Order: sequence, then structure tokens, then C-alpha cells
Amino acid sequence: MKKDNLMKGALVLSIGGILAKIFSAIYRIGLTRILGGEGIGLYQLVFPLYSLCVVLATAGLPMAISKVIAKSKTNGKAVVKKCFLFVIIISLVLSFILFSCSKGLANIQGEESISICYMILAPSIILVSACSVLRGYFQGVGNFIPSAVSNIAEQFVKLCIGLILSLSLIGVSLLASIIGAMISIVVSEVLSLIILLMYYKRYKSFETSTDVELKPLLKDILPITLTNIIMPIATFIDSILVVNLLNINFSQSMSVFLYGLESGAVSSLVSLPTIFSFAIASVILPNITSNNVNENKNHILSIAIKIILIITIPCVLSFALIPDRLITLLYGNRLNGMGVEGLNVAFRLLTISGFGVIFLAISQVYSSCLQAIDERMVTVRNMTIAIVLKFILELIFMPSLSLNIYVLSVSNLVCYITVMTLNHFEIKQHFRLKINYLFTGKLILSNCCMLLVLIGILSLNNSWSNTLLAILVAVIVYLSCLYLTKIFSRKDMAMIKYKVK
Repeated sequence: MKKDNLMKGALVLSIGGILAKIFSAIYRIGLTRILGGEGIGLYQLVFPLYSLCVVLATAGLPMAISKVIAKSKTNGKAVVKKCFLFVIIISLVLSFILFSCSKGLANIQGEESISICYMILAPSIILVSACSVLRGYFQGVGNFIPSAVSNIAEQFVKLCIGLILSLSLIGVSLLASIIGAMISIVVSEVLSLIILLMYYKRYKSFETSTDVELKPLLKDILPITLTNIIMPIATFIDSILVVNLLNINFSQSMSVFLYGLESGAVSSLVSLPTIFSFAIASVILPNITSNNVNENKNHILSIAIKIILIITIPCVLSFALIPDRLITLLYGNRLNGMGVEGLNVAFRLLTISGFGVIFLAISQVYSSCLQAIDERMVTVRNMTIAIVLKFILELIFMPSLSLNIYVLSVSNLVCYITVMTLNHFEIKQHFRLKINYLFTGKLILSNCCMLLVLIGILSLNNSWSNTLLAILVAVIVYLSCLYLTKIFSRKDMAMIKYKVK
């Protein structure tokens, strides 16, 4: 594949990924507003295990398939046929396990009622697996549009159907509303598979050879799977561990409610900045793999870090200084319940969790760089160490009545800091990073101007419209400051223009 086509493809995937994740974020925020603290807590109990099954069935497949096909395009559809058989068998087994063990899993989590949610989601594992094979094929032959279109359509349909069903069924019961959200996931995956199959049927191929080895695929899948599977496993363990630890001092319903505040309401907001930062950086980072000039590699990483800081720092400042206005704007009073001022709890959780945005975003970039230079197992090791530390903190401090759910935010923050620090030490052995004091000064100035405008407008009144106006004006002022101070050097701009042209 030509270099310019590779970059255009990366750009298409990044734009598609941004739109899809924006729809996903809107869906999560809207769903939290409908379900409230306890409802989103129940939803979050189900989703981690489903995500883990999906990762087990598909992790690494699109990347590995595209790599094999890119090396030998004549074997493209033969690879698809073999991989379809491979993933269908795995996904059928995982779907059967999830379906048949649904009641047992729900009992372990202390919520027998959610077993039906596992049953509804079980077929989606097969659908997602099939989609992953087709996406890998299209990326391998250099056609990035089907993946982007199917991703956007999937998230948009889930957004529309999920919110409509949840809102319509909330009057029936909380569980019925959650079931509506689960149904929307299945429907969106069906649509995504149909779109990919339509593209696949129309795609003209000129392949002649059918002798395809799965061994190279498995060799590529293993390290990618190990990297991708760690966080879903940790999230699933959290869904069991956190609620049971909270049960020491609180009722089951209260524990689920508190868990939903952190893992649903607050996490949805905290993840927003990383959607943009990592997607934009991902357009630049793949070039590290093909770039043999160390100076260029260092510059590429430097630009990615600059982009991360430009996007995440104002978000962290906002999370720390005006968490009450942000939470109230998005969720209204839907987080109050169980005799608890859920909004106040969410304010404090957001203040703590918000600081993790920078560390999470930078650690993602560092991990991508290490994978690009074939240091995948290093990222697995570092992430494992950080997660073990996270669980130790939860086991020691979460049973405390005064600390309770706040320990989850603190342990996540410690986890992100640990991963970033360990990855940074490894990065220093392969890349040369320097502190750019001019860039730092310009960034501080731009953020100070943004904060002055934001706080000034917010001081006028406490309405949601004023909050929204303050955020929009602050964003405009921030972007204007970045432009006027010429935050990127000429060398940076030359590199960015070259990479995305």
C-alpha cells in the first residue's frame, strides 16, 4: 500500500472513530440520565463481562488479518473464509457459556435479575466476531471506508434505538429499561454486519491462490490479545469486587448505585477527552513503525504528546474547578437517589477521576509507540503491574465507611499514573524526549485565558444555558489563543501537513 494511501486510510478510520465514539459518549450520557445512578450501575455490572467475551473472540483479529492480506492480497478472501470458521467456533462457545452461566454470574454479582441481560447480549459476540474479520479484510486491501461507515452506523443506531427503548420502558420498570438498551446493542451489531457484508459482496477481487496459513495470524494475534484483554478483565473483576466490598457497609442496592455513579456517570465524562486525543494522535503514530530515522520518530512522538496536552489539560482543569456545573448540565438531578445526594458524590468523584485523563491519554500513546517498535510484552507487563496495585488499594481501603466508592477513583488514578510512568521509562530507552519550554509557556497562557473567561461567565448565574454558553465561549477563546500564540512550530506544522495530506 502506498504511503499516502496509508495516511488517508488512517485519517478515514480516525474520523470515523471520532464520530462513532462521540455517538457512543452521547449514548452513555443519555442512558445515565434515563436510568439514574442505580440503573446505570446495573448496566455496568453486565457490560464488563460482555466486553471481555468480545475481546477474547476478536482481539487482534482485524490488525492481524489486515497485516497478512497486505503482504499477499491474492489470498484475501481465502483468509476471510478460514478466519470466519475460526472466530465463529470461538464466539459460539463464548456465547453459549455466557448464556448458560447467566444466572450463576448474576448471583455472583449479587443481582439475579440481570441474568436476562446476559442472555440478550450473548448472540452479539458472534456478530461482533464476524464484523472483525470483515474489517480486517477491508483494511488489508486498503479500503478503509467500510470499517468507518459500519462503525458510525452501529453507534448511531445504538444511540437512537437504545435511548428510545430505554425512555419508553422506564415507566414499566428499571430492568425493562435496561433490557431495551441491551436490545439496541444486538440490533446495532446486526446492522453493522449487514453493511460490511454488502461491501464485501460488491468488492471486486482478483485473487487466485487459496493456500492460506493461519499460523502467521495466530502469531500476531497473541500479543495483541494479551494487551487488549487486561483492561476488560480488570473491569470485570471490578464489577464483582467493588460491589461486594461496598456491601460491607451498604446495602446491595446502595452499592450498585455508588458503583454506577463512578463507572457510568463519571467515567463517561472522563473518557470524552481521550476520544479526541488518541484518535488525532493515532493518525501520526503509525508512521513510527515505517520510519527508520530516529530524529523523525522522536519528532512524531513529540507532536503526539503536544496534541494530547493541548486537548486534555483544559479538560482536567474544568473537571477540577467546575465539576458541579458539568455534572448538573449533563445529568440534571437524575443521579440523586437511595436517600443520597448522588450529585455531590459525583462532583467529588469527577474531581478525583479528572486528573487521570492526562496520564491515561499519554499512557495510550506510549503503549502505541512501544507496540510499533515490537515491545508489546512490555506494555502487557506494565499494565499488569498497575492493575495489581489498583486491586491492592481497593482491597485495603474500600471497606472503609468514609472512603467507600472514592477509593475506586483513586485506585484508577494510581493505575494510570503507574502505567504512564513505567511506559515512560521504557520509552526513554528508544526515544529522545525534551521539555519544550516555549510550548509549555504558550499552553499555560492559553489555559489561563480560557479559565478567566470560563469562570467569569459562570459567575453571572447558575443556569444550564449559562453553563453551556460559558463552555462554548471558553473553547473559542482557547482555540484563538492557540492560534495567536502559534502553539505549533513551523517544523511541527510541516510534519503534520505532510502526514495528513
